[in-house]
Amino acid sequence: MQVNKYFTNIFIILTLFLSFNTYNTCYAQASVRIKDISALSGNREYQIIGYGLVTGLNGTGDKSEMSLEMIKGMFRNLGMELSDSQVASKNSAAVIVTSMLPGYGRPGEFIDVTISSIGDAKSLQGGVLLPTMLKANDGNIYAVAQGAVSVGGFESGSSGSAKGVQKNHLTVGYISKGATVERGVDDKFAKSGKFSILLQEKDLILSRKVKEAIDQRYGMGWAAITNPGQIEVTIPRGLSDDPVSFAANIENLTLKIEEPNRVVINERTGTVIVGNNVRISKTAISHNGIKIAVGDDNKQNGDKKNAVQGTLIGVEAETTVDDLVTALNAVGATPKDLIAIFQALNAAGALHGELKLM
Repeated sequence: MQVNKYFTNIFIILTLFLSFNTYNTCYAQASVRIKDISALSGNREYQIIGYGLVTGLNGTGDKSEMSLEMIKGMFRNLGMELSDSQVASKNSAAVIVTSMLPGYGRPGEFIDVTISSIGDAKSLQGGVLLPTMLKANDGNIYAVAQGAVSVGGFESGSSGSAKGVQKNHLTVGYISKGATVERGVDDKFAKSGKFSILLQEKDLILSRKVKEAIDQRYGMGWAAITNPGQIEVTIPRGLSDDPVSFAANIENLTLKIEEPNRVVINERTGTVIVGNNVRISKTAISHNGIKIAVGDDNKQNGDKKNAVQGTLIGVEAETTVDDLVTALNAVGATPKDLIAIFQALNAAGALHGELKLM
């Protein structure tokens, strides 16, 4: 039976991944740094936003009322009064400018900005963003953005009635290091003599392992679990003059964590990633003419019936996903079938792992 080439590639990756981990049990646990699975409190970003004008467009801008008022207001600030008839070009566009101000940001630093059209402009290609003030929720100006806009695409027109060719999205642009920080964030690391380690996963066992790693290195009493996924660390008095170095040493501590029992599915692309320890318990599924029976004695019976029916899949109870994938591949299931089957197994409680949809 011919199998879809794309589907075959997915199964090859799954089979190699699962087989490798089956025969190499030493990979059941991974050694990671605390830094790899967490972030420190205070290392956050702040959203800043502003509105402005992109000029220099080749007739692909907008002539909305908002854009006209912005252009007239800009020239008014420069000492020139313009009428509506004098602002007739579509070589400019009204835009929203957004960026993320890093924690501990200081004046003079450069940050990236994203520009998006808020009118009926067709493209920002070739445009230049005029100086735009970026504010935070407190109303203060924290950065000023300007520069040539990169849209990462193009639009080529053609004569006659034939349509042009467009690549990527042309009404959203980007300026690398396009904003200068004018006002710093009033952050000071560990100013209370403490800082928190924020784990990416709010896991109780992982929180305990991080605390134990700190206790083993520095002794008891410096680390305390305040919430699942949050460990508060007290800076020793002798290191209070250099809390950053102390935090860096803690971030560099290593610990062993178990690989997650997880199946990740991206329905848009058909991508499926399966963890090493995901198993399937006794169950039976029928999907699009494919019958799946998972049970203590189903494998032998299933092999016999497959010879006759060609659609019944029999696998043993507490089997790995590798066995199921191999059986599905044998009958020519599609990527859509695979995704639907995993979702059904999870709904039935037979998939021993977390199912995550993207």
